[in-house]
Amino acid sequence: MMAEREIAQRLFAKEFNGSTLSLTSVLSDDVPDLNSPNLLISPTGVRINRVFVVGVITEVENLGSETGKERDLWRARIADPTGVFILYAGQYQPEAAIFLSTVEVPSYVAVVGKARIYEPEKDSVFISIRPEEINNVGSNIRDRWIVDTAKLTLKRLDMLNEVFLDQQQGKDLKNDVKLKGIDPDLNETILDAIEFYGTDQNYISDFKQSLRTALLSIKENAGTEMQQKDNAENVIFELFKELDSGKGVQYSSLVKELESRGISEEVADIGIRSLLDKGECYEPRPGLLKLI
Repeated sequence: MMAEREIAQRLFAKEFNGSTLSLTSVLSDDVPDLNSPNLLISPTGVRINRVFVVGVITEVENLGSETGKERDLWRARIADPTGVFILYAGQYQPEAAIFLSTVEVPSYVAVVGKARIYEPEKDSVFISIRPEEINNVGSNIRDRWIVDTAKLTLKRLDMLNEVFLDQQQGKDLKNDVKLKGIDPDLNETILDAIEFYGTDQNYISDFKQSLRTALLSIKENAGTEMQQKDNAENVIFELFKELDSGKGVQYSSLVKELESRGISEEVADIGIRSLLDKGECYEPRPGLLKLI
């Protein structure tokens, strides 16, 4: 029977990088089940095998020249509002490796991949992602991921907070987890996380502050993009006045001149259409623009 594929969890980098508890499925007589995936357990009790993350790729490095490294091994850093995910892609992730070799930095990317834990020595743990799929996305996808991930994280934090409050009232923690209607298969996982990490209300309060910061970053990002759009439109309008001697300006000439000043064709087209919509200019014939 084929093993069921693990769901790709949505976690912020803050929680993912703190997930140092590993769980290996076992058969009878404590023999490891090699057909089952190795899992990481997060501080809020998420069972992690695969993850779905979205953020800004801020750095890409080819490690292939380093001694002992596989040929064409790439490392990348992807930032979300709470921290940084580390990615490794090599010969067993050829499509991801090709993507990293050509991706523009910085840019927004979405990644689905396997969580990996590396322990070179005691008390030295490194968490990373081996990408199965990686693609460029827009800022709207990044913002949607932040909102959805914040909702899922807050739900877990609120559940843990209820458990701790009930524990303070003398209720048994193990039975209380069951009473919360949590999936029985996850009961032990949550309890293991609380015991291993010492997850408490201070952790919950700190993480909720991180969620607020993450959500505020969306508003700040939207404001920055709007400002950039307005600035580009002002440049377009001023250049339009400079080039239009009264006979109008060819659309292609205007776009070409804007590109020479660092404004892409896409942004130029959006700005010109906005000026048309606002009645600042008009198109007496196809391809020719004139100021009002």
